[in-house]
Amino acid sequence: MIKGMQEVNEVMAKAKADLDANGGLKQVIFVACGGSFASSYPARYLLNQESSLRVQGYNSSEFVHATPKSVDQNTLVIGTSTKATPETVQALQVAKDKGAVTIGLSGYADSLTAQTARYYVTYYHADEWYQDPSLVHCNSQGTALKIAFWLLKEYDHYAYFDQAMEAFEKMRDIYGAAYAAVKPQTAKFAMTYKDDQVWNVMSSGAAWEVAYSDAFCFFQEMQTVHCVPVHSGEYFHGAFETCDKDLAILLFKSVGRTRPLDERAQRFLDQFGGHHWVIDAAQLGLNQLDEHVAEYFNALLLHPISKQFIAAMGDVRMHPMSYRRYMWKFDY
Repeated sequence: MIKGMQEVNEVMAKAKADLDANGGLKQVIFVACGGSFASSYPARYLLNQESSLRVQGYNSSEFVHATPKSVDQNTLVIGTSTKATPETVQALQVAKDKGAVTIGLSGYADSLTAQTARYYVTYYHADEWYQDPSLVHCNSQGTALKIAFWLLKEYDHYAYFDQAMEAFEKMRDIYGAAYAAVKPQTAKFAMTYKDDQVWNVMSSGAAWEVAYSDAFCFFQEMQTVHCVPVHSGEYFHGAFETCDKDLAILLFKSVGRTRPLDERAQRFLDQFGGHHWVIDAAQLGLNQLDEHVAEYFNALLLHPISKQFIAAMGDVRMHPMSYRRYMWKFDY
């Protein structure tokens, strides 16, 4: 059994028993903030593509202040926070008060996130996969994705569950090889883009998580530069008018059904851009996975690889990824 799946099996079995006692599961809601919210996107994307369940995602604060009327005893609410983001802790409490079954995904078993929820699952959170590639799917994103596949198996008789579990197993070698292969490229990337202060980051499908988290977490939060996340399919409906030979653009090409969207964006950038960089999941080995499940693993590979590139740029800029101007320093 893949690492982390036993805990998921045990927790989800308990949650299902509670839901069954109340008439069954009708909807799943993921709540979180920032990078933790982004980390649930591949799971939400998978469930929306393959499941009959209603699936939603909310910023925790919005969930607290504008709680959907549909939240009840037939709702599963999954809140993610490495420690205890106050809004997420509050969202889990609101969900509990509404009768929902709650699961906290957290980096610590004793965190308020874990302790506020009815059940919790812990994950690795300190980029341990850079030293041990077998942990690449044991972060918050991978844990949420395991839960999503579990839900598909239990509620939708998902035909490719075994292939998905095999894919998690293969991710160790795929990511390990990709991590080593891109090291020379990260140095070139760092020197090429060290002075850029405005960025577009583009992706599609399950890989949208990467554009979202890169823009808000890696570029804006950790590098203090302006960055706009742009969906590859939406690029030609406004954002492409800002393209020129000097605008820094990072494009992620996904494996799977939405790849044509990314390819179209690349064709345009090759013609009218000139200061863009493409990271291709297929070239990094993701197409080694079974074709029925590969697309759902795009972000699981591209997310840590993208941080590898941006962290290298941060080193050249002498702007560490740990630097913050406001976060954790002021009340806000």
